Amino acid sequence: MATTVNTETLRRLKSEVGEDTVTVLLTVFSDELSQYHSQLSGSPSIEQVREISHAIKSSAASFGADDLAEMARECESRVKQGQQDWMTHHLDELTEMLRGTASTYREMAVEQNFINSLT
Repeated sequence: MATTVNTETLRRLKSEVGEDTVTVLLTVFSDELSQYHSQLSGSPSIEQVREISHAIKSSAASFGADDLAEMARECESRVKQGQQDWMTHHLDELTEMLRGTASTYREMAVEQNFINSLT
């Protein structure tokens, strides 16, 4: 699954924190997503799914991972509404999005040409 990156969000972030810091933040974000992926890859409780979805929702939006942010928002909402069956059927989709997004952001963090293009 391809990950869509909102580069305008990343441009704003780079202008706010600087090139060196944005690189560090992309790495931290990628590591965080990898941790969430690991936590959800086992047999998470529905409460764990809700908590992780809530955490992902804001951080993904802050880093321009808009598709992941939307999926996390939907997951959190469905869990809060008691739609556990929906979540069970979409957990694999969420974990795959986490894996793909973590990989994409890890690659971006080390790709100097990409960082330079955020002007």
